[in-house]
Amino acid sequence: MSFYFLQPEHQTEDLLSLTESWFHLLSNQPMDMIRNISTQPFPELHCWALRIFSAIASQPWGQKIMISTPGFMEFILDRSTGQTKEAKDAKFELVSSLVGSSTASEILGSPNYIRLKTYLKEGPYYVSAVAAVSTEGAE
Repeated sequence: MSFYFLQPEHQTEDLLSLTESWFHLLSNQPMDMIRNISTQPFPELHCWALRIFSAIASQPWGQKIMISTPGFMEFILDRSTGQTKEAKDAKFELVSSLVGSSTASEILGSPNYIRLKTYLKEGPYYVSAVAAVSTEGAE
């Protein structure tokens, strides 16, 4: 299930301002509040928090909040959080929303945008290989 604040073709200054004000009514620190919810030991909460982030990811104001929230980009790119298929899919949807936005490259900056594109290219279930070196029998 996906939900979106505004599709790109409906983004006017007034509507963007309205959706941003609604988001800020959630709490004094809505990004921290939602990220804290996502760290609870309930997979459903984690997925719903990621879906909320996905909804604001296509909005320029949402991207500005994301990049200005300390540690948020690391949170998005950390594959060790959310081990279920649903959580991996929800995080991939968030990354896809960011990469698909026409304003993300400019707002998030080139290094972050490139990291997000790499994540998207690798897919939701990517696991980096770790080479092990055996020294058994060596002297």
